[in-house]
Amino acid sequence: MAFLDVARALAMIGVVLMNAPFVVFSAEMAGELDRTTLTSLVDTGLNLLMGGKARAMLMVLIGVGAVLAWRSAVRRGGRPAAVMARRYAVLGLLFGVPHLLVFDGDILTHYALTALVLVPLMPLLTGGSRVRPLAAALVLFAAAPFAELLLSSLLPAHSWTTLVVQVPQTLGFFCVGVWLARRPELAPGAEGLPSRLPVLMLWTGLALHVLGYGAMFAADVFFPMEMDADGVPVFGDDGMPVVPPGSSLLVSLAATLMGGGGALFYLGLVWWLVRRGRTSARVLGALAPLGRMTLTVYLASTAVFLAVMGPLEGEIPLLAQYGVAVAFFVAAAAFARVWSGWLRLGPLEWLWRSLTYLRPMPMRRSGPVPGQHGAGGPSGPPVSSEPQTDAHR
Repeated sequence: MAFLDVARALAMIGVVLMNAPFVVFSAEMAGELDRTTLTSLVDTGLNLLMGGKARAMLMVLIGVGAVLAWRSAVRRGGRPAAVMARRYAVLGLLFGVPHLLVFDGDILTHYALTALVLVPLMPLLTGGSRVRPLAAALVLFAAAPFAELLLSSLLPAHSWTTLVVQVPQTLGFFCVGVWLARRPELAPGAEGLPSRLPVLMLWTGLALHVLGYGAMFAADVFFPMEMDADGVPVFGDDGMPVVPPGSSLLVSLAATLMGGGGALFYLGLVWWLVRRGRTSARVLGALAPLGRMTLTVYLASTAVFLAVMGPLEGEIPLLAQYGVAVAFFVAAAAFARVWSGWLRLGPLEWLWRSLTYLRPMPMRRSGPVPGQHGAGGPSGPPVSSEPQTDAHR
């Protein structure tokens, strides 16, 4: 569906924008330059719009894609569990771990690890009531703060610890995607049928986001940070401020509510705009080719940031870094459109899929380009059966 391609592209744009200041530290982060008012406004605005939300949207789309890939393997008469396990093992080992060695904020490996946990659950989540995966998501979200607190106390303090600590929360977002994929609105041929689901997702997401802010406020009120006599935060042995357990639980809950709410809001908004079939749908449709090769775009963004800004780490202003990210996406969108006119898969998507199915995948396009008529127009069968990247800091 064109909606999935457009949503994936927008999620990836948000992901890379949030990563840009962390792949290579800006002059402001390095303490070499004071923040201007404009810099603070732009940075704060982008974080409010995208921080945590783009990542959550991408995770939900991964859950949607897992169901589509599972069904595809079943139709082909294969073993869907084996195909999915191989798919995410390749993602983690071939793309995730090498990228993690370059950029410790990457989360490809984490998504691959969590997806491997999802594989044995798929028969349960794709069968029975359509509400089952949503119920599983709620259980995982409720348990995630406690699991995170427990795992953080048991595992050594390291940047790689988050790969394991955040698995329950991420798995919950995957389950939301499984629920969405099982909705009749995403059934083949249902793209143009009337539905209230996009608007319901939009308003539910907005309400959850407000509740997330409430949980964050409650954490500050009921569990204030521990201070010394001079009003300076007390630091623990790990060099981080001491945070009461109750505060950690509420902050984790707030992150789930705000991220999940933001994901539902943006997915509902994009879906609603695409279904309208007007100017907004045609404009968004221009992003569909980018959404079909987001693994290539994501890894290319890190390479570009390191090549362009790496030699000047700590010297480039934050606004310039965001400018480089915007310029990169303009070029990437143009490249993706030209590429998709001739070939079915992006270069890394082709490698990933070929290794998953243990044979070279066809690359030459033999039919019309999906999404070329705009997001609301005829698009034919989707090029890919699942979101083609899993990435964010």
